[in-house]
Amino acid sequence: MQTMRSLVLCFILASVAHAADSPVLSAHAFTLYGDPKYGPDFTHFDYVNPDAPKGGEIRLAAIGTYDNLNPFTLKGVAAYGSLMLYNRLCTKSKDEPFTEYGQLAAQMQMPEDRSWIIFELHPAARWHDGVPVTAADVIFSFKILTTKGIPFFRTFYADVDTVFALDERQVKFEFKEGTNREMPLIIGQLRVLPKHYWEGREFAATTLEPP
Repeated sequence: MQTMRSLVLCFILASVAHAADSPVLSAHAFTLYGDPKYGPDFTHFDYVNPDAPKGGEIRLAAIGTYDNLNPFTLKGVAAYGSLMLYNRLCTKSKDEPFTEYGQLAAQMQMPEDRSWIIFELHPAARWHDGVPVTAADVIFSFKILTTKGIPFFRTFYADVDTVFALDERQVKFEFKEGTNREMPLIIGQLRVLPKHYWEGREFAATTLEPP
């Protein structure tokens, strides 16, 4: 019996040591399968024309009306296209499956078991008023969307265990044990909102104030 207990203890210690020694990948992009198509120095996706004319206007049709410029709440009817105002931590590539590249995030870190991910925000990322985008904005966005946003967010991000800032530009998401391997990509889709703008405003209410 004592021998069996010793073997179990050795197995547990070996498992913990293996987890601690699990290599951490630092990259500009993550994919569920294989390697990203585009390297760290790529300037544009292949399907994008970098020499396309810039400026002018674009008009998009929408049926109906709206009474809310906050597309993240249940109340009211959100204005068509209002989601386009907010960048995500990462952006999807349209010519490869299950792959995301840093958008607000300049770099990501993740262990092989995908139990957590760290996003390092781009130092040049700024809000409309010039205020830097920080880890506090990311944490605020996650918490406000999962508590006062539409119920979808609570389900979509249900496997997130904890989120906290490592410093002003690094934020870490830890996932619940046994969650699916896609969670780093799922949390990479998080749209980030400016904490300093929304603090003092009622997030769940409808608003026609231009954000």
